[in-house]
Amino acid sequence: MELIRKRSGAAIGLLLLILLILLAQNGAAAADILRERVTLCLQTLIPALYGCTAAALLLRETGAAERLGAGCKRTAHLLGIPADRLAVFAVSQLAGYPVGSLLLRDLPARARRTERLCALCYGCGPAFAVGFAGGTLFGDAFAGWMLLCACILSNLLLALLARRSIPHTPPPPPVQLHFSAEMLPDTASGTMKTMSQICGMVLLFGVVRALCDLLGVTAAAVRFGGLFGVNAQTARAVFSCILDVTQLPALFRCGLSYRLLLSLTGALLSFGGLCVMLQCQAVGRGNCRLRTLIFMRIFAAVLTFLLLYAAAPLHVPTETAAVFAPRTAVSGSGSVLPALLIICTGFPFLIKKD
Repeated sequence: MELIRKRSGAAIGLLLLILLILLAQNGAAAADILRERVTLCLQTLIPALYGCTAAALLLRETGAAERLGAGCKRTAHLLGIPADRLAVFAVSQLAGYPVGSLLLRDLPARARRTERLCALCYGCGPAFAVGFAGGTLFGDAFAGWMLLCACILSNLLLALLARRSIPHTPPPPPVQLHFSAEMLPDTASGTMKTMSQICGMVLLFGVVRALCDLLGVTAAAVRFGGLFGVNAQTARAVFSCILDVTQLPALFRCGLSYRLLLSLTGALLSFGGLCVMLQCQAVGRGNCRLRTLIFMRIFAAVLTFLLLYAAAPLHVPTETAAVFAPRTAVSGSGSVLPALLIICTGFPFLIKKD
């Protein structure tokens, strides 16, 4: 056993050395990808997620989340979710991907048997669905609301299907609402740490994407898609989104019909991508098993695709899918100043010792 461990460690070290050499030899390509990712974080992710993440942390710190859930016991019973966790489920659908894991991570030991809850408390939120996918990519806010509603509905259906497998916990003692001035700097600190984790993972997966191109993994995914009649450009775009959902603009260059484009976008938003899943694991401190998360999110993605494919004919925007062009600027000016101000404001809390 000790020999196997040593050989495994040596193999991993050799693999990492090879990857380091590949990145060094292709530094220009990797730098271009990372430059694109930094811009994405500054112009899109931080401004879109900061406010929702801060609000979610305040809900947890003040005890408001548990109080809200305690008042919806019938709904909680129908979904098979413990009443004191229903508010976490609701907030996670609106606040963005890692927020559910963030709210669940500090539960007491009696409530940590929540692997399936982590997979249910997982939503793209209006920032991604309405602001990014709907407004920026489709150029149609209603399409974004369709995406958001389909993702939430698929999570509700998934909760109904998984209700018997989620253990019920004894009701917790009543939580008193409380607020203090110290909560504000603590919330700023926690939010900035969460933002740093999210942006760090986005940058890391930029490197992963570059390595996939260099090692032929992307080419293999394209060939696999070709077996099902998927053209190379679409297969490459879908593979990039499976790695990291922030690569959705690539899907809008594939000339897909509006119905298929809307359905695929919803499925990918519901799945979230491996980058988001690892973020949730990091933010949640390992409370959610990755295997369970991937399996349940694949199921949710299928449900979302079917829901949107059925609903797409009810609303067709004035533009057709053939002329969709991703507009990556979040604002008219495209200025990164708001994001830089957020970073400068939160930086002192990042270096503050716990």
